[in-house]
Amino acid sequence: MQRANDMSAMQMAAHTAVAPISVSFNSRLFAGSGADLSRFERGNPIEAGSYAVDVSVNGKARGSYDVLFRAVPGGDVAIPCFTLEMLERLGVDGDQVANRVRQSQAVAKANGEEAAAATRGIAREACFTLRETLPGSTYAFDSADLKLELTIPQTGMRKTAQGYVDPSRWDEGINVGLLQYNVNGYTSEGTFTGHNFSSLYTGLLSGLNLGSWHFRHRSTLNWSSAGSGMSWQSIETFVQRDITVLRSQITLGDSFTSGELFDSFGVRGLQLSSDDRMLPNSLQAYAPTIRGVADTNARVVVRQGGNTLYEATVSPGAFEFNDLPATGYGGDLDVAITESDGRIHRFSVPFASVPQLLRPGQQRFNFTVGQYRDTFVYTKPWIAQLTYQRGITNLVTAYAGALSSAGYGSGMLGMALNTPVGAFAFDVTTAHTSVPGMSTFHGVSSRVSYSKMMTSTGTNFSAAAYRYSTANFFSLQDAVSARSDWVRSIGQYNYRARTRLQLNVNQRLGERSAMYVTGSSQDYWGGERGRDLQFQMGFNSTFRNIPYSVYVQRTRNGDDRTVTQVGTNVSIPLGRQTYTKRSIFDSLTASASRDSTGSSAIQMALSGSQGSIAPVSYGINASRIVGGDNRIASLGAYGTYRSPIGTYNANASVSSQARQASFGASGAMIAHRGGVTPSPPLGQAAALIEAKGATGGAVVNGQGASIDRFGYAVIPSLTPYRVNTVEIDPSRLPDDVELKNTSEEVVPRYNSVVFVKMGTVRGRPVFATMQKSDGSPLPMGTQLFDGAGKSIGGVGQGGMAFLRGLEGSGVLSARWGIGPKEQCQVPYAIPAAVAGTRRAAIVMRVRLRCGLEEMQ
Repeated sequence: MQRANDMSAMQMAAHTAVAPISVSFNSRLFAGSGADLSRFERGNPIEAGSYAVDVSVNGKARGSYDVLFRAVPGGDVAIPCFTLEMLERLGVDGDQVANRVRQSQAVAKANGEEAAAATRGIAREACFTLRETLPGSTYAFDSADLKLELTIPQTGMRKTAQGYVDPSRWDEGINVGLLQYNVNGYTSEGTFTGHNFSSLYTGLLSGLNLGSWHFRHRSTLNWSSAGSGMSWQSIETFVQRDITVLRSQITLGDSFTSGELFDSFGVRGLQLSSDDRMLPNSLQAYAPTIRGVADTNARVVVRQGGNTLYEATVSPGAFEFNDLPATGYGGDLDVAITESDGRIHRFSVPFASVPQLLRPGQQRFNFTVGQYRDTFVYTKPWIAQLTYQRGITNLVTAYAGALSSAGYGSGMLGMALNTPVGAFAFDVTTAHTSVPGMSTFHGVSSRVSYSKMMTSTGTNFSAAAYRYSTANFFSLQDAVSARSDWVRSIGQYNYRARTRLQLNVNQRLGERSAMYVTGSSQDYWGGERGRDLQFQMGFNSTFRNIPYSVYVQRTRNGDDRTVTQVGTNVSIPLGRQTYTKRSIFDSLTASASRDSTGSSAIQMALSGSQGSIAPVSYGINASRIVGGDNRIASLGAYGTYRSPIGTYNANASVSSQARQASFGASGAMIAHRGGVTPSPPLGQAAALIEAKGATGGAVVNGQGASIDRFGYAVIPSLTPYRVNTVEIDPSRLPDDVELKNTSEEVVPRYNSVVFVKMGTVRGRPVFATMQKSDGSPLPMGTQLFDGAGKSIGGVGQGGMAFLRGLEGSGVLSARWGIGPKEQCQVPYAIPAAVAGTRRAAIVMRVRLRCGLEEMQ
């Protein structure tokens, strides 16, 4: 029983570092060790000095810091102290700390301690203990794992929103060059017609990060066997940086406006825009998702304003794109689906802004000045735009905007309301347009939107209606085109939208079923084009783990031709999947559809995947299409490989009328001072990891990436302005390499590449029996230091210590107390491992003695 009590007291002392209760140890537990346990009677002692520790505050991790442990005068322990800057980064109210220090200095001065007070001051580099700055605070230090846990009263913490990250932690990253690519090749050959077609699309995003400035150039290179052959298009070229104090970004060059209130347009000039990503999650309030159905292996191209934004090859069946480039929030998207037999389906996706509610006191703004930029208009008038949104109360958000150009002016006023029956937004835009040689046009456009999520019924309802109340309303794009060439733009004038209605309703039905209705309708002034209509209603459910769906959709374009289609889809899981064993194919998918023209299609596909870190997915499919006198049967296959340096895909199909094949590749390269490191496509921010000698170490959440032979790896996607954990799995490291730390926390800025250096220790792992000069083991808890005074470990039971990085000869310092008789010098000589040494032989056992070294 006495032994149990002694061990409990020892454990408590090892984990409590503030005001520890006085305890005593039974020295019989360490019989024969000669251990002096008196210094452990008042907590967990640590030698004075600076230590790299992981700090948490009130149970929440705050990152790694170099913390100074300052010796207590007259004592044999050291306690942590913190600079004012460090405390603020940990979330402490810096003003409160500064005031308390001033008060303490005033008391010290009154007591005749002016010299000490003057020396310390309240400089940001001065070091203060918790007791001096934050009464009631405690700390606990785990010397084994180098973790420091702080408990600070909430009254001493800075009042911040949930998810807040101090801007002082935002990392602008390192200087790098970037190149990101997306390549898609396509070829088809008509079996009977002899009509052949080939194309190659290359989307490029190049960049250069220098300090806080980020240069980006987005372009596309297209080649086609038909038409003019090779063509190059520049989409964006700009330099950008954060304006932290305004929670915004400034952009100079060719870019697109955000389109939050007015329609998005291209501009060559300056933009200053707020960025909600800089706000905490709780204070944050879109490119649309493209959905469609392909009958065969098809090439899908998405364009906006004549620019190709996205291109991909899809397998038969439904597809969805939710990762379109963010070129703006407005402007209809034109989608073209080219089937393998040459048929082309086209449709448009309305892309218009919907005002959003903001929290009280929050704001959004955009200021733009420069030249209008449009591929199809040869004039480049100067423009200026200003928009502003602000949350007034929990119920009301107000917004306004102004837009001016040569011969054109527009103004907007609007309000968003949060009511018990849903959220509403209403705004009115007026426009004044002067066309040379024509009359002046005055028009008004009104817009209303509504959304409501009914949690009790599982209904999510949203609708947006736009009504142009007069025929003389011109948007900026309409006005610039009309002023540039009225004769050529008369068609566009007659196709200006009059009313537009968008509807989206989702209804949950039980736990496994749901129903949805989506649709849009738009008509035009001028009478030369009829109403565009797109409507789809569907039902999704699961029966005994077999998901299925049915749908009906109706479309009508400007030629007043209406087509109604019904279809169904079912996906059947195949076999049982385990971590160690997978079936060749995971699922069987079947779909069928028929439309009002008499055309029908049936598709079946087997799909599977292998691997978890860098997965390979693949599949085969077959289809039969009947339309009029045509009957087309096809068979195809596809494969996709997500590697640590990119994503690659290929597919091919053959039918009774055509043969088709395509391939795709996407990835990136980062050029830095250490070389060039390949990567998967980059996200909004990335991390470059350096871990010299740690070749093979796997990067957690790095799409299978590992440290290359040069000591680098890339994590391609991080969340900007948020705490991200960068971690390496050490299980695959060489035996003679150890990571000083396996994880780091970073907070990258948008478009930055942050540098994360994982320190490594190279050398043979050594198990050393540490002895005093008389041959007795050094006491448990003895601290060991190298020749530079850096702590390299401690002594455990029986005098055992694990050491690394000591190849060669040198002298260690051993300290188990503060007296001269409680320290000694330990010489060593550790031979390097011979190349090709067996794994077990790399580990070495030695006996090291104070003033004497003896190899075992």
